[in-house]
Amino acid sequence: MDPNAVLVHSFKIDTELSHEQLLSFPRFVRERMAFGQLPGVRMGQMESFASQRGHYLEFLAGPDRGMFLSTVRMYLERPIVIEIWSTQGANEEFAKQLDNVLLMAIQFFEEEARKSTLYVAFMPGSPQTAKVRLKKPASRVLFGGNMINLFLLSILIGIPIILVFESLGLYNYAPLFFLALMMGMVLLMGRLTSFRSPWKVTKSSREVVILHHMVPEGMMDRYRTEYVDKIRTAKKRVFDTFASNPALMTEEAVARIFTESGLPADKSTFMIKRIDVYGIVEKAAEKFGLTVPNIVITQNPAPNAAATGFTKKLATMLITMGLLVQLDEEEIELVVGHELSHLKSGDPIVLFGLIAAEYLGRVYIWGLYLGVFIFPYLIFIFWAIFFFGKFLESRADLEAGVILGKPKVMAESLKKIGFRRLVLEERFLEPGVSRFGEWMRFDPHPPLYFRIERLEKLDLSNPPKHTFLSSVRAVTKGFIDSGKAP
Repeated sequence: MDPNAVLVHSFKIDTELSHEQLLSFPRFVRERMAFGQLPGVRMGQMESFASQRGHYLEFLAGPDRGMFLSTVRMYLERPIVIEIWSTQGANEEFAKQLDNVLLMAIQFFEEEARKSTLYVAFMPGSPQTAKVRLKKPASRVLFGGNMINLFLLSILIGIPIILVFESLGLYNYAPLFFLALMMGMVLLMGRLTSFRSPWKVTKSSREVVILHHMVPEGMMDRYRTEYVDKIRTAKKRVFDTFASNPALMTEEAVARIFTESGLPADKSTFMIKRIDVYGIVEKAAEKFGLTVPNIVITQNPAPNAAATGFTKKLATMLITMGLLVQLDEEEIELVVGHELSHLKSGDPIVLFGLIAAEYLGRVYIWGLYLGVFIFPYLIFIFWAIFFFGKFLESRADLEAGVILGKPKVMAESLKKIGFRRLVLEERFLEPGVSRFGEWMRFDPHPPLYFRIERLEKLDLSNPPKHTFLSSVRAVTKGFIDSGKAP
């Protein structure tokens, strides 16, 4: 580093990985990331060092265009600390781009690291969660917060209903019965998801414990096959040992139990993550002026959350295990806040009412006149309904950022959840590219780049007075602007 360089910028990136795993990041970068060719940033002369502050990665970096040059240090600790040193002063635009580039690189590294990580999770207040489940519950497959599965199921049910009603000469009543059935399914979807689930979070059973175990290199196949019984034994012993007093749980104690169960383990290969899920939801719900909904953890590795139910009393918050693994508590709170906004505004019933009105109108009124145009009509109308959904999703982002007071944290959580799409599909790191294709998807969510940029620009000192109208204007403008030449 140039001895005249001074620290001009620093930022942190939270990570799910242990210190031992982070030490492999430089090798991952050299072998997989093609440093020096990342969007918007030129890099070079990468070296690894050890110091009293810990291990760090150092390299030269600057924007693709321009003369600015800096030395970047990444301290491989939790959280990761990035420092930008330069003799040319601060460059905020470059610092933001570097932040995004490194965040995406770390997300790809975390994704790779998960392939050699064993995750053992349980709730101290729920003995059933001490068991290792090898099969997905059917309720998770059908009601895991994925409305596509629910609609496919409704179609399968709806076809025999229509045939039965037609055979009875009651064909005209079949659509009404079908909608009533759909309403019941949507109304009870959250309860059906949590039916007999041991992963119900309550005030008395509020915590989820996740053990991250870095599996020895080349051993993951054995863990998935011949070590399954040993893992089952180790998990049960960990639960029994610490259920009465989780505060005594340490990496050293867990490693000892794994070793005694016949698994190769060392305390340096373990990391314990304890999440007060009930406390996170309760804190967010209080700020939204809502009671705490039913909370269920689903065994889905994808980071996501969903709120179901037409009424606040029937509301259920679904949180995936992937979300708890990949995000920190502050980021989880913002994702929860997004879902609480949907419940507060009654978005599930709004969307269902819109779909039901279109369906009845098509069946009983204008559908009779569409003729050969029925298929183009269906494509357009469903796209329009999805586009309306973008208003609701954008409003939920905005309210989560304003009410919880952390729009930039919400933006960071979206980057982590959708990093693969951001890089590979939306080219978030590449300014000046066409965005029209992202807006044309059959997706109720606006493109991720739009959601992130809007949250990062949100001024909490002057928030919008009408969040829905503000979101309608922003989404409409974003869609129109996406069609303009870059």
